[in-house]
Amino acid sequence: MIYNSLNDIAELFDVFLFDAYGVFWEGNFFYKGSLEAMERLVKAGKTVVVISNTSKLGSDIRQSYAKRGMFENKEYNYMITSGDLLRSHLIVGDLSFKSCPNPLKYYVVGIPHYKAFANTKYQQVETPEEADFVYCGVPLMFPKDVAEYPQYADLYWPFHQNEDGKIDLWDTLTEKPFEKIVNKLVELNLPVLNANPDFTAREGHPLVPNSESVFVVRNGTIAEMFRQRGAEVYELGKPHANIYDYTFKMLEKDGIHINKKRTCMIGDTVRTDVKGAIEAKVTPVLCVKTGVTAENIANGASLESLCNSEKIDIQQIIQINGVGGL
Repeated sequence: MIYNSLNDIAELFDVFLFDAYGVFWEGNFFYKGSLEAMERLVKAGKTVVVISNTSKLGSDIRQSYAKRGMFENKEYNYMITSGDLLRSHLIVGDLSFKSCPNPLKYYVVGIPHYKAFANTKYQQVETPEEADFVYCGVPLMFPKDVAEYPQYADLYWPFHQNEDGKIDLWDTLTEKPFEKIVNKLVELNLPVLNANPDFTAREGHPLVPNSESVFVVRNGTIAEMFRQRGAEVYELGKPHANIYDYTFKMLEKDGIHINKKRTCMIGDTVRTDVKGAIEAKVTPVLCVKTGVTAENIANGASLESLCNSEKIDIQQIIQINGVGGL
C-alpha cells in the first residue's frame, strides 16, 4: 500500500526525522503541501527534526531555509546536519584513521569548508604531499577546471557568479573531471574524510528562477571513487549510525524521550535514508513520487531492485507519494 501523504500515517509516530532534498525541498522550491504537513506535526506536539547530509553547519542551513520561508519551531523543531557532527569531532580533536591515528593536515578536493575546521588543530595544506588525509569538499568546478575539461561542457551547471556577473563556480553532472586528482591521492595512500555521503543533489539554476532542477554530483560520489580504488574512507551522515546517535543524544539532552518504535525517518533515497533508518532501528518512510527514488523509477528501476541492491526487505518500508501528497 502506498499512502498519499504523511498526514495519513501521522498518528503512528511521535518523532519525525526528515531528509531535506527530494522530501520537502526540490532544489528550487518546496514541494506542494510539504511545509503545511510539517507545520501540522509541530502544532500537534510532534518532534520534527531535519537531518541533512550536508557538510554545512545547521545554523547556516536554518538561515538559508528561513530566507525561503521555512522556520524553526514552525515547520520543524531541530535542524541537524552531518556538518554539525563533523564540527563536533573537529573541536574535540578526536579524528582518527586506521592508517593515520593522529592526523593534523588535510588536502581538500572541491570547495574547502572553513567554518567546520575553524579554530581547531586541523590545518589545510596546498599540496597532497603535505597532507595526512583528504577532505571531500563540495565537488564544484573552478574556471581552471572547466578550461581543463572542455569535453564535459554540456554537463556543467552554473553554481555562483561573481560581482562582475561572471560564473566563477560550476556544479557538474559527471564525476569525470575529478578522476585525475582522486587517482593521484590514492597513489599517496591518504585516508579520506567525507561529511556528505549523498551521491547527488537536485539543484535549480541559480541564475534562472523557477528553472527545472537537475541532479548534480555531490561529495558521496567522490568518496565512492576513493572507496572503489581501495582508499580508507570515513564518513559522517546517513546511512551511518553516527548521525542518528548524535541526533538522539541532542534530543535526549532536551528531555525528549526516544521510543524508536514511535520514530520514523522520511526520505527519498533507499541507499541513505531507508538504509540509515533501518540501521538506527526506526521506521523508514520513503517518498516514491519525489526526489531520488522517483528519478530512479522514472529511469526504469523498480523499488524492489533498489531495495535488493542494498539488501533491504521492502516490507520494512512505509511508502508515501510525498510529504504533502500529490
